[in-house]
Amino acid sequence: MSKPDDIFGPLAGPMVREWGSPCTYVRVADPGTYDPDTGTITTTETSFDVVAVMLELEPQEYEGVFQNTDFKLIIDPGQIDDGYVTTADRFVVPFPAGNVTCKVIDVVTYRGENPISFECVVRPQ
Repeated sequence: MSKPDDIFGPLAGPMVREWGSPCTYVRVADPGTYDPDTGTITTTETSFDVVAVMLELEPQEYEGVFQNTDFKLIIDPGQIDDGYVTTADRFVVPFPAGNVTCKVIDVVTYRGENPISFECVVRPQ
């Protein structure tokens, strides 16, 4: 293990669980399977009940591809079987008006040799 893994690796999980809120992470197997007879693509999806910290985007982050409705979710990899979050994935986030499906737009992985946490920019669909 590297020094960042030793120092920061054990911190993300407990902090996310303490400060986060429950939501569902949906991992979508990419690229899926194409059926030439029907013209459809079938993907395999795996759902994980996770706890994520929800944060607003800072104004300077709006430049580029982000919209003012986008926000961040931070999760630790231990909640998703030490997998990686990709832009093919999505989250289902509970709001007072009901559950909202949010597409992953961007992912930043903080890591040493192994992922320590994922900072996901998501867009409500």
